[in-house]
Amino acid sequence: MGVRLPFRLVVLLVAAVESAACGGTDVGLARVGGRQLEIAPFQDYLGEASGEPWAGVNARVASGLLDQYIDRQVVLETARRREMLTATDVSRLGPGEMAWMLEELCGPPPEPSPDDINREVERRLEQVLPARAHVRQILVDSLEAAENARSRLAAGEDFVKVSREMSRAPNAMDGGELGSFFEGSLPKEIDRVVFALTAGAISNPVQGPSGYHVFQVLEMTPAGPPERAAVESAVTTEFAEQGARHHTRSCIARLASEIGVEVESQNLWFAYDGKYAEGRGDA
Repeated sequence: MGVRLPFRLVVLLVAAVESAACGGTDVGLARVGGRQLEIAPFQDYLGEASGEPWAGVNARVASGLLDQYIDRQVVLETARRREMLTATDVSRLGPGEMAWMLEELCGPPPEPSPDDINREVERRLEQVLPARAHVRQILVDSLEAAENARSRLAAGEDFVKVSREMSRAPNAMDGGELGSFFEGSLPKEIDRVVFALTAGAISNPVQGPSGYHVFQVLEMTPAGPPERAAVESAVTTEFAEQGARHHTRSCIARLASEIGVEVESQNLWFAYDGKYAEGRGDA
């Protein structure tokens, strides 16, 4: 009796056979500036970045990591064209070297405007703040899955690992980070649960509009007026980080547009839906 293979696997196998017939040793992943990227190095990166076997990473996580992988290749290819690279093994280049290359290619991120910072500081100082919780979540479809996730967390498993494996939240790959919320700003059923927790505590499953949530409070700040020094530091840091992220995204998008990026989606074993997908236009 014959065995029916999934269509995407058939496509990948056919591409591999054709590559071998032409003398190639791997299947094409993407073309960045005309340079062919092979699949095998990305599979290694995918496994290392996700902490699990590459074949088991879901399509959403794999798409996000492929975007990160191609972003790096865009910077490296542009640096290579401008004769900035001296290292023979670019895979060993760390965050410091990559940040230096980005700054050389696009200049440093702009400094936050002192006037903008001062305005935001004064605005925040006028407020008497309610309690604030820094929260992350795991979001699943059923109560059974939520109880399973909570049991794993209670047994000591890493929150980020459980999030990546079980959560369907858009930011599950980043550990379900939600940021900070003031008391009263969340749906009532969720607000009551979150603000009854202490820092580090994990909630019981909570049913919300999108499914079942398991929350962890990373930090809890009681209600009261803000301190000027803390506000000034927070605003300065936030503005600088926002500016740097925007600068980096804009820089890489411009470089990708200049040299060209084409993902060979037909060779992938997952449904790629990242920013370099054909027709997205948001790289």
